[in-house]
Order: sequence, then C-alpha cells, then structure tokens
Amino acid sequence: MRVLQVGKFYPPDAGGVETGTRQMVETLTRLGHENAVLCFAGAGPYDDGAETVPVLRAAAWATIASQPLSTEYLLRLADLAPRFEVLHVHCPNPLAAVALWLIRPQAKIVLHWHSDIIGKKALRALVSPFEAWLCRRADLVIGPTAVHLQASNRAALFVGKGAVVPFYVEPGTADPDRLDPAGLAAVRARAGGRRLVFALGRLVPYKGFAVLIEAARWLPDDAVAVIGGGGPLAGELARQIQTAGLGHKVLLAGRIPDNELPAWFAACDVFCLPSVTRAEMFGIVQLEAMAWGKPVVSTAIAGSGVAAVNRQGETGLVVAPGDAPALGDALATLLADEALAARLGQGGRQAVAARYSPAAVADALGAAYARLDICAPRTL
Repeated sequence: MRVLQVGKFYPPDAGGVETGTRQMVETLTRLGHENAVLCFAGAGPYDDGAETVPVLRAAAWATIASQPLSTEYLLRLADLAPRFEVLHVHCPNPLAAVALWLIRPQAKIVLHWHSDIIGKKALRALVSPFEAWLCRRADLVIGPTAVHLQASNRAALFVGKGAVVPFYVEPGTADPDRLDPAGLAAVRARAGGRRLVFALGRLVPYKGFAVLIEAARWLPDDAVAVIGGGGPLAGELARQIQTAGLGHKVLLAGRIPDNELPAWFAACDVFCLPSVTRAEMFGIVQLEAMAWGKPVVSTAIAGSGVAAVNRQGETGLVVAPGDAPALGDALATLLADEALAARLGQGGRQAVAARYSPAAVADALGAAYARLDICAPRTL
C-alpha cells in the first residue's frame, strides 16, 4: 500500500506529534507499506537524504495561531494525492483539512487524531466546516488512547471508524550499559548529589512548570526538581523561582541535547509531567521515563489521555492539574517510599515492554489498516 503521511512537521523538528509521525512511518514500513512524508519546513537544518523514506518539506510564508500557511504545501498535496492509496493525515492540521476539501482525493483517508484544536477560537470557527467534512470523509480515525476518540469534540463523527494505536519506545532506549559514566556523574553533580525529580518539555504554559515550581515547596531538603527544556517562559519561570526563594529546590537546565537525555532519566528518582490543559494529550516522554523504570507523577486532565498512559497505582501517581500541594505531596511520597517507587517503576517497565512496545503498536496499526478496502475508494 502506498501511504502519504500528511503532517505539520517531521523530525529532526522536535515534538510529540513529530515523534509519533515518524513512528507511524517506521511501523508501516515494517509492515511492508511504502511511505512518503509531506510536511512544513521549520528552521532546519535538515539532512533528508539520510531518511529512509522521501520527506518533502514545504516552505511556509506565515504562521497564524501555530498553523503554518504555505501555498507550496497546497500545491504539493494536490500533486501527490493521486499517487497514493492512503493519505494518513496527522491532526490538528487545519490547512490540510482545507486542502483536502478542495482536492477531493480518491485515496482512502486515515486521520491520526493527536488532539482537537485547543483554544484558538477564531481559527477553530474558521476551519470547523472543513474539519467536520474531513472527519465525515475519513475511512479510519486513529487515536493514541481511547480517550482521544471518546472525548474529542468530533467524537460523534468517529463512531464505527475509530482504532487505538499507541506510541512506543524502541527496545534498548533505556540501556544502562550504553550510558556515559562521565555524563551521569555530571548530572548528579549538577543536582548537587541530591535526589532528583526530573521534568522535560518546552517552557510553554500548558506544560504546567509554574505549578511544579510551586510544588517544590513540599519536596524534602535533600531533593531538587530539575526542569529541562527551552521556550518562551524561560525568563518568567526563572523570576518565579527567584521571587519564591526556591533556587535551592528548582533548577532550570535549559534545552538538553538528545544524546544527554539518557543520563538524566537514569539519574532521576521520579519523573514529573505537570501539564495543565488538553494541549497535553499523551506525553511520550512518560514512556521514556517508564522505560528507565522511573515512577511517574502526572495529572488527570479532563479529556486527555495522559492519565491513561501513566496509570494510577500501576506506573505512577496521578493528581489534579494545577494543584501544587497535591503534586508536591505525590512527589514527596515517592521520594519517601522506596518500595512504592520501585514497584511503580517496575510497572512502567512492564507497560513499555508490553502495550507500548513496537510489536504491540505494529499489531494495532496493522489491524487498523486491514480495515481499509483500497479497492473501493470513495469521495464525499
């Protein structure tokens, strides 16, 4: 089957959707399907010649409400669509919805529902008719968790064509034998030899790092919270730490290179995902921490799949979003109870080896794609 992945961005551009898109490419390739990728061009640099599938990056001439605008993207999609049997569209991507409404392709359409459009009322209102058409037109809708399909604003249009296909972590991601001892020592030195609560992500409001900073008040004196990542809130979060007098409890590590992340996961005692809105729908980073056998503390965001990934009492602890005392108490509980932390960490390892393994994801994706009848394309 020839499959065109229609996305917004693609690695090395960072992000959960970007990682998920690559995983779909790799999994479908392992299943014997032919893939190509159409996406927008970010800042780069890119070495797409080293990719195992063709990656076509269209330049954008503007970005409005996080949506790149690109005439090249529209023209390339119109040109490419007739050459593929399946268009695997990663949502939300309003420009793709508009383009497909204009093109009316004969190919089967698979929607990968990473998230509804969150906030951005003007954009939602503008593209809603096109998105609704695309949902009706879709032959298959994939959600990384059941919550993605059941709690979506478009759930009524998914009935009978939804399939759950989670994300995964590669075997060997958490391999102590591949750790750089000097890198691990450097992380522990940066934490001042204290026990480590690690958080990772872009410094943007929905990640809830301001709540984690406040929650650090409840950490024991021999523990420190380290937040890795860059973003527009870096200055504001630094001021919050200083104003609250929490410089001894919270460190902003800045953007951590990918090759250094294993040392941080290995060194930490607890991983924290304090996100506060449905803009956080899965949290692949939770799987990375679980692969290292680390207990996770995350939040029960209404309509989000985050708590379906980190299961209360099985792989970690789950608290209400935005509740700093509850977050601090959960972190302190795991730091104080080594047996509980070890049991939850082992539960995370087991989850990654089972339901979040490449083999399990391939089985789920293969079963979903088997529902497509490529001999009978339809239009609406």
